Amino acid sequence: MLTLLFSTLLTIGSDTLPPDGPYLFYGAGDTVVARWADTGAGTAGSVVFQGAETTGLPVFATFEPGRVDPQRSFDRRTMRTYENVSHIAALSDVHGQFETTRKLLETNGIIDADMQWTFGTGHLVIVGDVFDRGDQVTEILWLIHNLEAEAEAAGGRVHFLLGNHETMVLEGDERYLNPRYRTTSGLLGEFYGDLYGPDTYLGRWLRSLPLAVNIDGVVFVHGGISRAMAREVGSLDRMNELYHDYLIDADDIRDVKRDHSRLSMLHGSGGPLWYRGYFSKANFDAHDLNYVLRKLDAERIVVGHTSFTAVQGFYDNRLIAVDSSIKFGSVGELLLIENGAYFRGTIDGRRLPLVATKK
Repeated sequence: MLTLLFSTLLTIGSDTLPPDGPYLFYGAGDTVVARWADTGAGTAGSVVFQGAETTGLPVFATFEPGRVDPQRSFDRRTMRTYENVSHIAALSDVHGQFETTRKLLETNGIIDADMQWTFGTGHLVIVGDVFDRGDQVTEILWLIHNLEAEAEAAGGRVHFLLGNHETMVLEGDERYLNPRYRTTSGLLGEFYGDLYGPDTYLGRWLRSLPLAVNIDGVVFVHGGISRAMAREVGSLDRMNELYHDYLIDADDIRDVKRDHSRLSMLHGSGGPLWYRGYFSKANFDAHDLNYVLRKLDAERIVVGHTSFTAVQGFYDNRLIAVDSSIKFGSVGELLLIENGAYFRGTIDGRRLPLVATKK
């Protein structure tokens, strides 16, 4: 930990962002403590969290104390199949790029200038990978958290799906961590993954998130579902159950994968978090897509993870890639589905018909 602290202190002073946080930790009884790090000043703070009545918290860009119920039950077995949704928006791989994410959502009518939900009964799907690379991960997490509640109150939904970078953080893999969060980790005296541990509010939320959802026959999943994965597991519900029951918080994930071939596949390069085979002609074709969709009882599949410069459609738009390289900042698009029509939503608010690439 001393080595970690020394390396992170080297970055202090170069950070002009507001304090990072808050991270809500559960303590004895019903006590919840809010902790934060001012990575620019090189200080940290904490207060007992009492919802909207909490005093002493800094101002955070998207955190709203009144929207947090520390006693919330994070039920991961909620409905994952939805029907009769007229408006859907999807984006992925935002990787801590808060301003780009906010602008995309605002210019495409998902939120207003105050970051309030304006999408009515529509559904917003975050197709994984909020974490790593960028320096405003926490701001995006709390924004999504707020929008979940606002959308539900309006009759809509926000679906935040697990990506490989969410699960990497939960497993303690910090390879792609932004320097800001190394500083936060050092100032708080915690490994970064422990800020999202089972004894934290955000950690419990993350552990409740699904791998995939099906909305009107469109499956949304971060990496993709290979032919082998579809054959082995069969349904989205089973895939979600296996991942949460055996892989999240496994004592030694290497032992689990070694002893169970199905779990090894689920966690590996052919699994829903890491798969990239859709875009290799040598490994995947229209017959494979037909098989996967048939096994999933779906008409289309929407994925992130594999980066393009824009939202891309393949196989007559039955396969859609929505990782539009938002991770680089200032660029990016989202997918809009309106009454069965498919559009690319640009960062300046234009709606361009999604024309499938020949394949």
